[in-house]
Amino acid sequence: MQVHQFHPSIVDADAIGGQITVIRRLLLNAGIGSELFSAFPSPDFSAPTRLFDAYAPYSSAANVLLLHYSIAYPDEVWAWLRALPDRKIVVYHNITPPHYFAGVNAHYLDATRRGLKQLALLRQLTAEAWGDSEFNCQTLRDMGWENPRVLPIIFETARYDIPADPGILAQMNDGHPNILFVGRCAPNKRWEDILAVFYHLKHHVAPDARLWLIGSASGMEPYAEFLHALVDQLHIQNVTFVGQVTQAELVAYYQSAAVYLCMSSHEGFCVPLVESMHFGVPIVAYAAAAVPETLGGAGLLVKRKDHRAIAELVGMLIHDQDLRSCVIRQQRERLKAFNTAVVGQQLLDYLPASVLA
Repeated sequence: MQVHQFHPSIVDADAIGGQITVIRRLLLNAGIGSELFSAFPSPDFSAPTRLFDAYAPYSSAANVLLLHYSIAYPDEVWAWLRALPDRKIVVYHNITPPHYFAGVNAHYLDATRRGLKQLALLRQLTAEAWGDSEFNCQTLRDMGWENPRVLPIIFETARYDIPADPGILAQMNDGHPNILFVGRCAPNKRWEDILAVFYHLKHHVAPDARLWLIGSASGMEPYAEFLHALVDQLHIQNVTFVGQVTQAELVAYYQSAAVYLCMSSHEGFCVPLVESMHFGVPIVAYAAAAVPETLGGAGLLVKRKDHRAIAELVGMLIHDQDLRSCVIRQQRERLKAFNTAVVGQQLLDYLPASVLA
């Protein structure tokens, strides 16, 4: 009796790839056989991955197959899934609503539309589903699954306990307060709201502040052009669009940040919030989608995008050490909910008893 996992593309660089890797290790440590399968194996992925059409020797009605879902599956995967006798469990990581990509990227618009339609097809093939947030579980309920369970993203500190990039540390640690955001440059992330808050922060609260926006704009070039034009139009100084970074560089940015600012309007979980908790960076975030759930009472949530008022709040976290310490303390307490031991036990509790026998 084994528990295998499938996702169309498994890579080290994203949260889903990390979750899949940790789940496999937890299963193996529990004495449960576990292999990874995908439609597009990455040669650079840290764990061995096989093509889904090589699954036949591993297939069994006694086994569980975890189907990680965050994007439309290739057409050829569906016939394979229908033929499998294995017990299938959907692990839903959220699909960004398609309307965010209208006029920005036609491929993403189509892929997200197909992804939501295919989620309904998965309901016909599976009786059980997990989501990495209650927000995602509500989507599963809306699709017809009964009693979906929350399995949060597991936060492994080892990925971040590495030497920070010394060049970035030297660049950033010069006395200026650094405001940070980490995430894909995509319309649902609402970088324009971050820029608006920063504009007021520079003009009214902390003139020496700097903004660092970390994340790839690949495929989102029209949105990125709009953001650059906004910076030029408003004459906002000290804004850096960093792009994609290495892990050592990411650690350096977190270690040097004064405040983490998130204005995203749609998140299925939001791993950078947990990363900020780990690095002791106080968070100001817009209360949308899964963000309040991930924060769990930690950080500072805003329910209205009053950019000037949010800038004042960011300034308080920069200058008020008592408030800053209180927020960081709450965030470190919240971080415990995502550690490997806690979520790993949830995983084992969710598995059918026959697997653990």
